Amino acid sequence: MSDSDTPVPPFPEEPDDAAELPELPEPEPAAVSVTGDVTAPPPPPAAKRPDLQARKEPLYRECRGFRLRLDPPDLARLRELPGSRGRSDDEIGEAFFDGQADRLAASIADDVPAPAEIRVVVDPYSRQAFLALENRIRGILSF
Repeated sequence: MSDSDTPVPPFPEEPDDAAELPELPEPEPAAVSVTGDVTAPPPPPAAKRPDLQARKEPLYRECRGFRLRLDPPDLARLRELPGSRGRSDDEIGEAFFDGQADRLAASIADDVPAPAEIRVVVDPYSRQAFLALENRIRGILSF
């Protein structure tokens, strides 16, 4: 017997009476458009956890006679690094300094006399830190 000789089973019969089918609830609309005057106030924005809000002051670390400074925009850039999700700017900045402060200070120790305040400018995409004294870059370090 070949495949073409195999009998095909019949389709199951459909019920004749619509009362036998269960009733389904009406689907919710995917989106609702509103035009004109809307009298209801907009919902309040989602509250952020206070410990995850952006830092407004620089974060400092003393190392080898240098005062390393991460400004708020640089702290915000550190949020792009892997493992930063759900951590505050303070936690991210402190962790960065814990791992990199000694290397940062050592990289400019021969070029910049201590004591000095050094701004650490972060590029998370190239994973580089630029060390600036006043308005001049004095060192670049990959991390």
